[in-house]
Amino acid sequence: MILATHGRSIWIYDDATPLQTTTTAILNSNMHLFPVRPAIRHATRFTRYGVGDKLFTGPNPAYGALITYYLKDKPDDKTTFKIQILDQGGKLVQELTNPAKEKGMNRAAWNLRLGGAEVRRPPSEEETAFAGPPRGPHVLPGTYTVKLMLGDKSIQQTVEVRVDPTINVSPADLQAQYNLQVKLRDMQSAVNTSLRYLDSIEAQLKNTQTTVKNLNKEPDKELMKALEDYIKQVMALEDRLARRTEGLGFPGKAQVVNKIGELFFGLDGTNAAPTLYQRQYFEEIQPEYRERMAEVNRVVKDTIPQWNEKLRAWNAPTLTTRMPVEF
Repeated sequence: MILATHGRSIWIYDDATPLQTTTTAILNSNMHLFPVRPAIRHATRFTRYGVGDKLFTGPNPAYGALITYYLKDKPDDKTTFKIQILDQGGKLVQELTNPAKEKGMNRAAWNLRLGGAEVRRPPSEEETAFAGPPRGPHVLPGTYTVKLMLGDKSIQQTVEVRVDPTINVSPADLQAQYNLQVKLRDMQSAVNTSLRYLDSIEAQLKNTQTTVKNLNKEPDKELMKALEDYIKQVMALEDRLARRTEGLGFPGKAQVVNKIGELFFGLDGTNAAPTLYQRQYFEEIQPEYRERMAEVNRVVKDTIPQWNEKLRAWNAPTLTTRMPVEF
């Protein structure tokens, strides 16, 4: 459907099939999921640099599979509403975040990816607007299931993911890219899970410092020295896992999670097998990654319990414990 003003504007409603196929029976149903046309997996790059604060173009259709559905009424906040993507074995590939659920016709887009890595902290609105939510690896070409769930009811449609027909790439090359990106995503998740825990420990220690100072005019010097030492140890480990970016100027040296992310991003911009250099770089990252994660787990299993024993002796709040991080 194309609307033109015969002046300066043109508006294109991409894929008007749902409007053309809507019937009275569909409008009377509580929900309906329209067939999903094949989706093309292609490489994309961010190209907005250098155009000022305004764009004199309309938005392109969302990348990926366009999912169109009808809701007779808007669900209330207590009613579960989800859109999930499943592979041919019924395994969850991705669950769409906050899909539209207005009364009438709605549309969402699946970006043809697995779920992204765990994050250290939720991205800000500005970060999400600039770079989008965390991205997982592109899925391989094939047939997937779109499942729409409203309360205890669900309906589904299939969607075929195709690779860009203008490029020549073998299934083996795409599989190699996929395998390496999945490993990198999982490594990134393990490091960010560790960083989230260490951030929490750092915050708990600083909170105890503040509490002790406020409750005591002359706080126990040994306790305060221990707290300061513990904080320094935690921050040192954080800095070995990730580059600290607070403040002005150039950021510090890239650490293991930064290297993982940079390699993932380098692989993500193509539909091709990893290069020889990328495979070699992955092998170089591995020892550092294992060493750092072993450090984290020594802190989890040994250091935190030891600190808690000493904190109990001072009648100070103890620190949160957790199971070792799987990696």
